[in-house]
Amino acid sequence: MLLDPINSITSIAFYRRVSAQNPARTFLYLAYLGLLFSIVFAVFLKTRVWPAVEQTFQWLETSVPVVTYANGRLSTPANQKISLRHPRISDVSFTIDTSRTEPVSAQMLSDEKVTAYVTANALYILEPSGKVDVYDFSKSPSAQSRVFDAKFYRELARDLRLALYPAGFLISFVVFLIWKTVSTLFYSLVALLVNGLTEAGLGYKSIFNLSAYAQTLVIAVQGMLMLIPASVPHFSLLAAVAITIYLWLAIKSQAPPRPLAA
Repeated sequence: MLLDPINSITSIAFYRRVSAQNPARTFLYLAYLGLLFSIVFAVFLKTRVWPAVEQTFQWLETSVPVVTYANGRLSTPANQKISLRHPRISDVSFTIDTSRTEPVSAQMLSDEKVTAYVTANALYILEPSGKVDVYDFSKSPSAQSRVFDAKFYRELARDLRLALYPAGFLISFVVFLIWKTVSTLFYSLVALLVNGLTEAGLGYKSIFNLSAYAQTLVIAVQGMLMLIPASVPHFSLLAAVAITIYLWLAIKSQAPPRPLAA
């Protein structure tokens, strides 16, 4: 099975063996692809996602004043209003004003061009729809104070990094299996149509197997696109066309020869 992905991409004759195999082996093949895809996804998190996350935490360390939470209220050393904007991610912008206790409106957030506003007793987050979510700190007061400083952001970044890769790998693997099983069921309908047009006479077990393996090239391209800063226009359409071509060639190659006309 280690070479099945290569054979699935390079050899139409290989699909004759795939057609006759047990569907259990096909599910095992999808799990094998899921393992490879999840490894690539973990590399994607490390090379393309984590640097931006790490930069954000470094920005928080150096830009956000020390915030203290106690008795359902936030405070800063100067209790002055300060607006912060991420140097690269424009959507990350917020205002801290621990001298304010009055409610914050959506219009106020829009006027200041920030997506969040922190007051002494609440956090206001502006959703894309224009609605403001409010998290009231005073509803859960605590006698124990907590300090949010540079050390807090460093420890949070460290803990997040430790959890990011295993969690990302596991989630990717589960999502991949569900996604490609559903995709296989969908393309099996396309394969049934091809099976009828070519008069190959294959049963659904063979159709299901072929529909799973025919996606290999597309999965390989999806993995590569996670690692390189590039995008393919109309990729979904091109992927559907590529899978359909593989199915057509694989099924047609197994169709019985038609009798020659007299």
